[in-house]
Amino acid sequence: MEPKVIIADDHSIVRMGLGSLIKQLGVNVVDEVSNCAELMSQLNNQTYSHLILDLIMPDGNALEIIENINNLYPNLTILIHSMQPVEVYGKILRKYKVHSYLYKGVSESEIKKHIESFIKLEDLSFSKQFDKDSNPFSSLAVRELEVLHYLLNGNRTKEISTTLGLKMNTISTIKAVIFDKVKADNFTHLLQLAHVHQISY
Repeated sequence: MEPKVIIADDHSIVRMGLGSLIKQLGVNVVDEVSNCAELMSQLNNQTYSHLILDLIMPDGNALEIIENINNLYPNLTILIHSMQPVEVYGKILRKYKVHSYLYKGVSESEIKKHIESFIKLEDLSFSKQFDKDSNPFSSLAVRELEVLHYLLNGNRTKEISTTLGLKMNTISTIKAVIFDKVKADNFTHLLQLAHVHQISY
Protein backbone atom coordinates (compact mmCIF):
# COMPACT_ATOMS: atom_id res chain seq x y z
CA MET A 1 0.00 0.00 0.00
CA GLU A 2 1.28 3.47 -0.88
CA PRO A 3 2.32 5.51 2.19
CA LYS A 4 0.01 8.31 3.29
CA VAL A 5 1.65 10.70 5.75
CA ILE A 6 0.32 13.34 8.12
CA ILE A 7 2.63 15.81 9.89
CA ALA A 8 1.50 17.41 13.16
CA ASP A 9 3.71 20.33 14.18
CA ASP A 10 2.92 23.91 15.16
CA HIS A 11 5.79 25.36 13.11
CA SER A 12 4.93 25.79 9.44
CA ILE A 13 8.57 25.78 8.35
CA VAL A 14 9.09 22.38 10.01
CA ARG A 15 6.01 20.98 8.29
CA MET A 16 7.13 22.43 4.99
CA GLY A 17 10.65 21.00 5.30
CA LEU A 18 9.50 17.54 6.32
CA GLY A 19 6.80 17.54 3.66
CA SER A 20 9.29 18.42 0.94
CA LEU A 21 11.68 15.72 2.11
CA ILE A 22 8.96 13.07 2.21
CA LYS A 23 7.69 13.97 -1.27
CA GLN A 24 11.24 13.53 -2.59
CA LEU A 25 10.91 9.91 -1.45
CA GLY A 26 8.01 9.45 -3.86
CA VAL A 27 5.18 9.86 -1.35
CA ASN A 28 2.22 11.63 -2.95
CA VAL A 29 -0.05 12.17 0.07
CA VAL A 30 1.50 14.39 2.75
CA ASP A 31 -1.00 16.36 4.84
CA GLU A 32 -0.30 18.86 7.62
CA VAL A 33 -1.94 20.01 10.85
CA SER A 34 -0.76 22.46 13.50
CA ASN A 35 -2.32 21.22 16.76
CA CYS A 36 -3.79 18.20 18.56
CA ALA A 37 -7.42 19.07 17.79
CA GLU A 38 -6.74 19.39 14.06
CA LEU A 39 -4.85 16.10 14.12
CA MET A 40 -7.69 14.15 15.74
CA SER A 41 -10.19 15.72 13.32
CA GLN A 42 -8.05 14.84 10.31
CA LEU A 43 -7.50 11.26 11.52
CA ASN A 44 -11.28 10.90 11.80
CA ASN A 45 -11.70 11.98 8.19
CA GLN A 46 -8.75 10.34 6.46
CA THR A 47 -6.76 7.12 6.71
CA TYR A 48 -2.99 7.44 7.03
CA SER A 49 -0.13 4.98 7.25
CA HIS A 50 2.40 7.32 8.92
CA LEU A 51 2.21 10.11 11.52
CA ILE A 52 5.04 12.52 12.34
CA LEU A 53 4.14 14.15 15.64
CA ASP A 54 5.69 16.90 17.74
CA LEU A 55 5.25 16.43 21.49
CA ILE A 56 4.49 19.99 22.52
CA MET A 57 1.59 21.54 20.64
CA PRO A 58 -0.27 24.85 21.10
CA ASP A 59 -3.29 23.09 22.61
CA GLY A 60 -1.46 20.64 24.85
CA ASN A 61 1.02 17.81 25.20
CA ALA A 62 0.74 15.04 22.60
CA LEU A 63 0.86 12.52 25.45
CA GLU A 64 -2.76 13.49 26.10
CA ILE A 65 -3.89 12.07 22.75
CA ILE A 66 -1.35 9.42 21.78
CA GLU A 67 -3.10 6.60 23.65
CA ASN A 68 -6.37 7.43 21.90
CA ILE A 69 -4.56 7.50 18.57
CA ASN A 70 -3.14 4.03 19.26
CA ASN A 71 -6.54 2.68 20.24
CA LEU A 72 -8.42 4.21 17.32
CA TYR A 73 -5.76 3.74 14.65
CA PRO A 74 -3.64 0.70 15.62
CA ASN A 75 -2.07 0.44 12.16
CA LEU A 76 -0.72 4.00 12.19
CA THR A 77 3.08 4.11 12.39
CA ILE A 78 4.24 7.02 14.57
CA LEU A 79 7.46 9.01 14.60
CA ILE A 80 7.95 11.58 17.36
CA HIS A 81 9.90 14.60 16.07
CA SER A 82 10.67 16.85 19.03
CA MET A 83 13.11 19.06 20.91
CA GLN A 84 12.28 17.20 24.12
CA PRO A 85 15.06 15.00 25.54
CA VAL A 86 14.55 11.37 24.56
CA GLU A 87 15.66 10.15 27.98
CA VAL A 88 12.61 11.85 29.52
CA TYR A 89 9.99 10.59 27.06
CA GLY A 90 11.57 7.54 25.45
CA LYS A 91 10.40 4.74 27.72
CA ILE A 92 6.86 6.12 27.90
CA LEU A 93 6.63 6.46 24.13
CA ARG A 94 7.85 2.91 23.62
CA LYS A 95 4.97 1.71 25.79
CA TYR A 96 2.68 3.55 23.39
CA LYS A 97 4.26 1.60 20.50
CA VAL A 98 5.85 4.67 18.93
CA HIS A 99 8.03 3.48 16.05
CA SER A 100 10.89 5.93 16.52
CA TYR A 101 12.02 9.22 18.01
CA LEU A 102 13.85 11.90 16.04
CA TYR A 103 15.43 14.78 17.93
CA LYS A 104 14.98 18.09 16.10
CA GLY A 105 18.54 19.14 16.86
CA VAL A 106 20.26 16.47 14.73
CA SER A 107 21.96 17.19 11.41
CA GLU A 108 20.12 17.44 8.11
CA SER A 109 21.72 14.22 6.87
CA GLU A 110 20.53 12.35 9.97
CA ILE A 111 17.00 13.71 9.51
CA LYS A 112 16.92 12.55 5.87
CA LYS A 113 18.23 9.10 6.76
CA HIS A 114 15.80 8.72 9.66
CA ILE A 115 12.76 9.90 7.71
CA GLU A 116 13.55 7.57 4.80
CA SER A 117 13.87 4.59 7.16
CA PHE A 118 10.62 5.60 8.86
CA ILE A 119 8.68 5.81 5.58
CA LYS A 120 10.08 2.41 4.54
CA LEU A 121 9.03 0.99 7.96
CA GLU A 122 12.57 -0.09 8.71
CA ASP A 123 13.34 -0.92 12.32
CA LEU A 124 14.57 2.17 14.14
CA SER A 125 15.84 2.08 17.69
CA PHE A 126 15.64 5.27 19.72
CA SER A 127 18.88 7.15 19.18
CA LYS A 128 19.91 7.62 22.81
CA GLN A 129 20.09 5.45 25.90
CA PHE A 130 17.60 6.25 28.64
CA ASP A 131 20.00 7.20 31.41
CA LYS A 132 17.71 7.98 34.35
CA ASP A 133 20.50 9.60 36.36
CA SER A 134 21.29 12.14 33.65
CA ASN A 135 17.95 13.93 33.77
CA PRO A 136 15.71 14.26 36.86
CA PHE A 137 12.63 14.64 34.64
CA SER A 138 13.13 11.11 33.27
CA SER A 139 11.55 9.68 36.43
CA LEU A 140 8.19 11.38 35.75
CA ALA A 141 5.19 9.27 34.75
CA VAL A 142 2.84 10.13 31.88
CA ARG A 143 0.31 12.09 33.94
CA GLU A 144 3.12 13.94 35.71
CA LEU A 145 4.60 15.02 32.38
CA GLU A 146 1.18 16.23 31.24
CA VAL A 147 0.75 18.32 34.40
CA LEU A 148 4.35 19.55 34.14
CA HIS A 149 3.62 20.99 30.69
CA TYR A 150 0.78 23.15 31.99
CA LEU A 151 2.61 23.99 35.19
CA LEU A 152 5.62 25.34 33.30
CA ASN A 153 3.26 27.40 31.14
CA GLY A 154 2.00 29.16 34.25
CA ASN A 155 -1.38 27.46 34.53
CA ARG A 156 -2.85 27.28 38.01
CA THR A 157 -4.20 24.16 39.68
CA LYS A 158 -7.82 24.94 38.76
CA GLU A 159 -6.96 25.56 35.11
CA ILE A 160 -4.97 22.32 34.87
CA SER A 161 -7.80 20.46 36.60
CA THR A 162 -10.33 21.72 34.05
CA THR A 163 -8.07 21.04 31.05
CA LEU A 164 -7.18 17.48 32.04
CA GLY A 165 -10.56 16.64 33.57
CA LEU A 166 -9.09 15.78 36.97
CA LYS A 167 -9.99 16.87 40.50
CA MET A 168 -8.05 19.81 41.93
CA ASN A 169 -6.69 17.77 44.83
CA THR A 170 -5.41 15.20 42.30
CA ILE A 171 -3.55 17.94 40.44
CA SER A 172 -2.14 19.26 43.73
CA THR A 173 -0.89 15.78 44.60
CA ILE A 174 0.71 15.34 41.18
CA LYS A 175 2.39 18.74 41.47
CA ALA A 176 3.85 17.74 44.83
CA VAL A 177 5.18 14.51 43.32
CA ILE A 178 6.79 16.43 40.45
CA PHE A 179 8.57 18.80 42.82
CA ASP A 180 9.74 15.89 44.94
CA LYS A 181 10.99 13.77 42.02
CA VAL A 182 12.98 16.55 40.35
CA LYS A 183 14.05 17.98 43.72
CA ALA A 184 12.74 21.48 42.99
CA ASP A 185 12.41 23.78 46.00
CA ASN A 186 9.87 26.11 44.39
CA PHE A 187 8.37 27.08 41.04
CA THR A 188 11.33 29.29 40.07
CA HIS A 189 13.69 26.41 40.78
CA LEU A 190 11.48 24.11 38.69
CA LEU A 191 11.71 26.52 35.75
CA GLN A 192 15.48 26.68 36.13
CA LEU A 193 15.74 22.90 36.12
CA ALA A 194 13.52 22.70 33.06
CA HIS A 195 15.83 25.10 31.18
CA VAL A 196 18.98 23.27 32.28
CA HIS A 197 17.60 19.92 31.15
CA GLN A 198 16.10 21.28 27.91
CA ILE A 199 12.47 20.67 28.80
CA SER A 200 10.54 22.83 26.34
CA TYR A 201 6.98 23.91 26.99
